[in-house]
Amino acid sequence: MATTTSVNSNYNGEVAGAIIGKAFKEADTLAKKLVTVLPNIKYKMSLRKISYSNGRVDYACGFTPTGAVTLSEVVLEPKKIKNEQEVCKEELSQIWSSQTMGFSAHNDSMPKDEQTALLNEILGDTAEATDRDIWQGDATNTGEFDGFITKFATDGNIIKHGNGITALGSAINKTNVVAELEKVTAAIPRALRRKKDMVVGVSPDVALAYQQSLITPQITNGLGGEALPLKYGSFELNEMNGLPDNTIVVYQVKNLYFGTGLLADHNDIRIKDMDDSDLSGMVRYKMVYTAGVQYINAGEIIWYLSTAS
Repeated sequence: MATTTSVNSNYNGEVAGAIIGKAFKEADTLAKKLVTVLPNIKYKMSLRKISYSNGRVDYACGFTPTGAVTLSEVVLEPKKIKNEQEVCKEELSQIWSSQTMGFSAHNDSMPKDEQTALLNEILGDTAEATDRDIWQGDATNTGEFDGFITKFATDGNIIKHGNGITALGSAINKTNVVAELEKVTAAIPRALRRKKDMVVGVSPDVALAYQQSLITPQITNGLGGEALPLKYGSFELNEMNGLPDNTIVVYQVKNLYFGTGLLADHNDIRIKDMDDSDLSGMVRYKMVYTAGVQYINAGEIIWYLSTAS
């Protein structure tokens, strides 16, 4: 299917210097290093896991080995994804860019302002989509890879509704958000609670509900409204744009992995002016990258979606 270019304007006068695109959500999962990134994966990678069970017994002479050491692995296999666009230079020259393109009928070059704007849109959209797919992606959909939540949903060892969190709530709001946070933090395994790389991630609506629950007249008047970390007791809450509404996750950074070939591929768009080869007046844009996620210890991950099992 060809790229659709819609030009909803017939203005031919002076234009402002900037081309304004949409606002994208901050792609914070990778930017804030909230998961471990594994680059340079050519095809797939084995993540090795070791577990040890107690071998302590009362002392007696002799040597009687007890306990157990179990070695296992999980596989991280990134999915290859592409993004291709094709734009006609003629459609752009008719409206916005006749001055920057010149008056020749050939329209030899793509206007730099429009090329920059389009590149920014593609890169911003890709970053936002990747951040969402890290958590919510479904590999059965074209252009997506399985995200953590898709994997959590089918793993009975994840701490979630029915396995360590017994009661579902309802949609989270400023009235019940503290009770929901209490439910989740109570389910955190004791060994995990003091890990320096433990993350308590909340969806944007949960973060907003918690902020609203803390608001007082003094804060709304500007007193005490410094840009401080959002904290619940000793736990810092990380607002994560990729999470769906009503979601809270808790885990160690070293337990969750994002794998790819080259991170640079996520910022690399190849551009080809087709006039150089077929005189078609088209400009093609293409991104190709790989992405996938995996985790190691399911029993040390808490996933809470308050409105469904």
